[in-house]
Amino acid sequence: MTEVPEHLLKRSRDRRAALGLGGGDGGDAGGGAAAEAPAAGGEPGAAVEAAPTAAPAATAAAAPPAEPEPAAPPPPYVEAALTRKKIPIWAMPVLAFLPVWAIIFLGGLSPADTGEPTQLELGQEIYTAQCASCHGGNGGGGVGRPLSNGDVLATFPDLIGQLEFVHQGSAGTGPEGTPYGDPNREGGQHATLSYNGNQMPAFGETLTGAELLAVVRWEREGIGGAEIAPEQLDADENMLWPDGSPMLDSTGQLITPDGEPLFNEDGTLTIEPNWTDPVAGSG
Repeated sequence: MTEVPEHLLKRSRDRRAALGLGGGDGGDAGGGAAAEAPAAGGEPGAAVEAAPTAAPAATAAAAPPAEPEPAAPPPPYVEAALTRKKIPIWAMPVLAFLPVWAIIFLGGLSPADTGEPTQLELGQEIYTAQCASCHGGNGGGGVGRPLSNGDVLATFPDLIGQLEFVHQGSAGTGPEGTPYGDPNREGGQHATLSYNGNQMPAFGETLTGAELLAVVRWEREGIGGAEIAPEQLDADENMLWPDGSPMLDSTGQLITPDGEPLFNEDGTLTIEPNWTDPVAGSG
């Protein structure tokens, strides 16, 4: 066998060390690997079989990591919610006060105009059309008695007494000379056909209960200057009895505080006027 010079063996060992194969004393690469394998594993075959498995591991370690899949875009409604402008903090007290402001605003509004006349306005229309020709446009009198300057209130301090007279007229009240109105009236009661001999028509035959109440109210309030207590008017400015009950039923007929008809079939009252303490309180 030819002896390998020492400087060549040293070069081989350094080369193996640089490659990470170990720096054994063998004369060549095959001999050194075979010499080291039995010392580590006990059998030469084991070292030979282990060598191929090291290559895939090194390859896997050297491979670049796989890029992660991009995230799915959010649904449109989520994206819209994320990009929508937020309410500024300073506006929160304003928004919280809005319901209170709305209640105050709506409460201050006047009721919507329905286009229908109020009870008093209806009474003025009826008076102009059917009464002014006798009693004067301002109630100053003419063919019929004057109603202004407190005259109508002196004769009828109780509203229902005037309702009865307008409903019955002179003929229904009694024959010529029949007294009517307040028996305690200063100067005495009036009597039928005592004013120029003219007869008062019976408006119960031509006016409904609602129209009768309306025109009598106008004669007392619009002409006579009577004042109605606020609690005797409902939300639509219709007149109520002093106890707050309605003076008209759902059909527009006059009723008592107990809900009974105000007039009998012959046109007389079902309750008596109270001349000293008017039940409808406008005298």
